[in-house]
Amino acid sequence: MIRIACLHVPDADATVQSALLDIALRHSPSVEDVAPGIVFLDLRGLGRLWGGEEELARRLLQAVAERGWTARVGIAGSRAGARFAARAGESVTIVPPGRDAGRLGVAPLALLDLGPEMAARLARWGIRTLGELADLPARGLAQRLGDEGPRLQRLARGEDPTPLRLWTPPPVFEESAECAWGVEALEPLGDLMAGLAEALCARLRRDELTADAFAWTCRLADRTEHEGFCAPAAPLADPAAAAALLRASLAARPPHAAVEGITLRAHPLRAPKAQPRFDEPPGPSPRLLTAALARLSGLVGASGIGAPELLDSHRPDAMQMTPFVLFPLQGERARGLRRENGIPVPHRGRGPQFELSRKSGEASAEIDQGAVLAVRRMRPPRPAQVTLAAGVPTHLRAIGLAGRIVTGAGPWRVSGEWWTDDAFVQDEWDVELGDGTLCRLARDGRGWRLEAIYD
Repeated sequence: MIRIACLHVPDADATVQSALLDIALRHSPSVEDVAPGIVFLDLRGLGRLWGGEEELARRLLQAVAERGWTARVGIAGSRAGARFAARAGESVTIVPPGRDAGRLGVAPLALLDLGPEMAARLARWGIRTLGELADLPARGLAQRLGDEGPRLQRLARGEDPTPLRLWTPPPVFEESAECAWGVEALEPLGDLMAGLAEALCARLRRDELTADAFAWTCRLADRTEHEGFCAPAAPLADPAAAAALLRASLAARPPHAAVEGITLRAHPLRAPKAQPRFDEPPGPSPRLLTAALARLSGLVGASGIGAPELLDSHRPDAMQMTPFVLFPLQGERARGLRRENGIPVPHRGRGPQFELSRKSGEASAEIDQGAVLAVRRMRPPRPAQVTLAAGVPTHLRAIGLAGRIVTGAGPWRVSGEWWTDDAFVQDEWDVELGDGTLCRLARDGRGWRLEAIYD
């Protein structure tokens, strides 16, 4: 005999849904993830284990209440019956076996999760409840709706023999190690991290997965924790490349005390396999690219490796560094980071995209062969000393450049973000020196700067 329980928490979000699934799995081995705030449990064979359906429902409500939420439980012989009982009843509503059709008669059609086209067709027929659908002639319904008509009618009568679509928790790719005497030197800590990475990569390859992010937590001798994160340029499951990346990340931000325990987590990803096109240049090897970026991050720091992304601001040279992620030419883009299962991972949304253009040579050939004026920005800008006469710059002295200003244009006021605590405002001039050098000057509350030189 089929018996289904519906655990319902109104206005639930993803965090609540994760907790509901965990609670349901502790009470039944067969659980279906329906929608935010709705979980089905298969109760067949669980009566003796929990002491009856009422006792099981009470335990479910108690487990949810311990998390600080209010839930309702409905138990019936079908999904629709249990869902309607949980929504329309009190805290616990149990429909006796064989009574689903009577209880579902007044339930709305929306309980069947109909598609827009089917819902509109039944609405044109004047069908609003499951009871009205159940009373329709079965032959005429099949002639007009095909096999879908009798199936919906059986659901409206509480006849639903299909098993639950079982939900299983996602696998956790995590490895830990204890250091009884504490590890203070960076080299043995890197060796320990490499061993954990090798075990994780072996598990990833066994499941035909790759990792696009690694995160670790070190338990230190001073009772604090040291956390770190790194993202390879391309998803990988190669232990050597992962170990090189983790060593470089540890060297860029080492723990401040001896490490007594370490946990390494990997964010799994099933990377699609695509046949490369013959008319495209071959891409770099993910393993070699990851190793090269790891060595660079060890030299300049992890924050100095990535891709520049322009910010939505009028501030001059407003940009930030985002993690370098290699995509195929037809792939998606990345922007920023999000947290998933405690691991920051790159978004697969809009953002910088790195690709080789076959038309770059063609575009350069189209440039006019005449004189071209280019701007060479100074990053960072050079401090300058400027002499003024009647508010107009007349002489410039900066590192590697000095001379009399023979002509100029300006000032132009550049300002913005006045609604924040980090507002900016500066005046800019384009000036020509006596030797013909063209440059751009800027002045704000900190003084004068040489911003750029025109070549």
